[in-house]
Amino acid sequence: MEDKRRVKQSLIAGALTGSAGIFITKALSLLYVIPFNEIAQDATVFYSYAYTVYDALLQVCLSGFPYAIATLVAKYATKNDYSTVELVKKVSKAILLVLGVVCCFIMIAFSKILAIQIIPSELQSSSYLHYTQIVLIILAFALVFVPYLSYYRGVYQGLKEMKVYAFTQVLEQTIRITFLLAASSLCVYVFDMDRIWAAYMGVLSTSVSAIGTIIYFIYHNKSISSNALAKDSTIGKTEIFKELVKTAVPYLLSSLMFSSSGMFVLLVFADGLELYGTDGTLITIYQGIINYQASKLSSIPTIIMTGFCLVIIPHITEAVTNRDNLKVQQLIDKILQTVNYLSVPLICFMIFYSREIYYIMYGTYHLDIGASLLAKTLACQLLMNVAGVLNSLMIAIQMRKRYLFLESLRLIFMLVIFKPCLARFGVNGYFIALASEYILLIVGALLIVNSTYNISFKNLFDKFTKSWIGCVPMFVLAALSNNISFVVEHNSRLVILIITGIMFIIDIGLFGYITNKLGVVEEVFGEKFTKSSINKLVNRFVKKS
Repeated sequence: MEDKRRVKQSLIAGALTGSAGIFITKALSLLYVIPFNEIAQDATVFYSYAYTVYDALLQVCLSGFPYAIATLVAKYATKNDYSTVELVKKVSKAILLVLGVVCCFIMIAFSKILAIQIIPSELQSSSYLHYTQIVLIILAFALVFVPYLSYYRGVYQGLKEMKVYAFTQVLEQTIRITFLLAASSLCVYVFDMDRIWAAYMGVLSTSVSAIGTIIYFIYHNKSISSNALAKDSTIGKTEIFKELVKTAVPYLLSSLMFSSSGMFVLLVFADGLELYGTDGTLITIYQGIINYQASKLSSIPTIIMTGFCLVIIPHITEAVTNRDNLKVQQLIDKILQTVNYLSVPLICFMIFYSREIYYIMYGTYHLDIGASLLAKTLACQLLMNVAGVLNSLMIAIQMRKRYLFLESLRLIFMLVIFKPCLARFGVNGYFIALASEYILLIVGALLIVNSTYNISFKNLFDKFTKSWIGCVPMFVLAALSNNISFVVEHNSRLVILIITGIMFIIDIGLFGYITNKLGVVEEVFGEKFTKSSINKLVNRFVKKS
């Protein structure tokens, strides 16, 4: 029982450390949104275009190597073979640098073609096309530096050094926001340049921040063990290269399929809505809000998923290397329980108060449309959190072939239904297709993992529903507030921020109280919430970090 509790605490401490860095990063990214929107205004749509393409290509560019690096580092560190760990570092660094340069040239070469596909046909004769091509070219250079940066993070992830991992995320975001706001303000307000230059500086900030963080790693990074350098690894560079590629292939193929799906969605979005009868201007509004405003806010709940996905790899790799199937089962159960417990209240609150949250961040900018799209995006995000964790689990426990088969089905599914959904249901079809895709992944992944590790779906469902019950007061309070004649936009954003903050404290407090009484807290964290247990948990977390 004590070993099981230590597994829970080690996993949760590592995940919370990783999540803490991501949380601060996301918080910073939300803080800059308000001033940047004011500076860039309508030019933010070009900013969103660039990052949609960039994110898709970055997945291909990284090709799963950061996860492969983390897996191999964890594997050989578990065996105390630090000389091989050093060799993994050298080989993987060279691979990611080459991949980054190649992907940068590809994005530049195809920038005009991509711009033509993204922009609605009725707007292609305007400056929209030129601006879109320029932001794509500027952002392409980040494909050189960001993958190189990910090499360092993969090493520290594999060593379970999540504190360094988290710090560098905050450092990168701080540099990015500082440059973005300073450079865009200078261009627009000091040099009186067109607002498109704010978008240009925004995309350039990604390269600048990556370079700054790489410099930090270069000065901070030291040899893992002085003893490791005293003797050569018994494994050659060719063998390490093959093992890296073999480990990365499932991630690579998954990234290719995920990116293909993402690019397909981006490229047919306008065509599908035009078939529905949506005019070009409204399409660009939808694209901007979904890819930028709603995306920024819905990324908050992904902090939980990302934190656990980061910590899954070294922990499960260690268990698989030691052939400890019982520990693997414990980790799977604990990860799914914890992600559900932490995700559900946050996402439900944001859905119930989506109008208030959107107004706080973006004011009255297409408030009705934005609040509606944000709520639907968040609902899909809940499904994506579960699907994302299950995907990482399947790869970590070496179910790679079955995972790739499932990913192939998902890609085919999206290629078949996405455009018809847009043409039939308009922008709502986007969310119908997205939710259906995640449900397919969740059901398929659970069945596949269950075939080996015998997951008790009944027990999982019972534990999940106890967390969901904790959200009932949140729903009731939100329903009551909606019946009060209170117009959000008739109040200042500060007033709405204070009211929403108070409701958040009340709702999350009620959620914690109910789930604590139902025993969910003890199941997830190992003990109930009491004053002494909270202090003890905080002390353990700080010590583990």
